[in-house]
Amino acid sequence: MHRLTLLKFSGLLLLILFFFIFQSVRWSGENGAIKAHNKFIDYFSERRLGKCSNMISELYSDQWKFNDEEISLALRDLAKYFFLSFEVNWEDYSIRHSEDSYLITGTLKIEGAGNQATDFIMKEMRKYQHLPFTFHWSKTGMTPWAWQITKIEHPTLSVPNGYIPGKTLNSLRW
Repeated sequence: MHRLTLLKFSGLLLLILFFFIFQSVRWSGENGAIKAHNKFIDYFSERRLGKCSNMISELYSDQWKFNDEEISLALRDLAKYFFLSFEVNWEDYSIRHSEDSYLITGTLKIEGAGNQATDFIMKEMRKYQHLPFTFHWSKTGMTPWAWQITKIEHPTLSVPNGYIPGKTLNSLRW
C-alpha cells in the first residue's frame, strides 16, 4: 500500500473516531435523553410519524396496554385529523434518572385545525393538557443517539372503550 493511501486511511479513521467520541459526549446521560425527547416532539409536531415510530422501543408498554405498534398507530390517529395545522408544544418539564432510564415529565399542548372531528379532539385534549405526561427514555443501542421511549404515562388520560389503534371508525371516538 502506498504511504499516501495509508495516510488518507489513517486520517479518515481518526476523523470517524473523533466524530464518535464527540457524539458520545453530546448524547450521553441526561443531555442525550433531553435531545431525543425534543427531537421526538419536533417530529410529532411536523407529523413525521415514521420518525416518531422509530423512536419507540420494541419493549414499549403503558397504562393503556398499548405496545410499540399500537402507540404508533394511536399517534397517527391523533395527528391525521389536523390537516390544516398541527402544533405540539412541550412545557414545564423536569427530568430524573431512574435505574436504566430517564423520566421526562411536562405538559403536552396540542393546537391545530382541521374539521369537526379536530374540534372534538381539541375539546377532549384540553381536559388533559394541564396534567403532566411522563416519557420514559432508555439508551438502546451502541450509537450515542440510540434513545427510545419505553413508556408514556399520564395520571388521568383514559382510552375510550372499544378504541382500537389504527381503526378509522373507532378513532373518531377518542
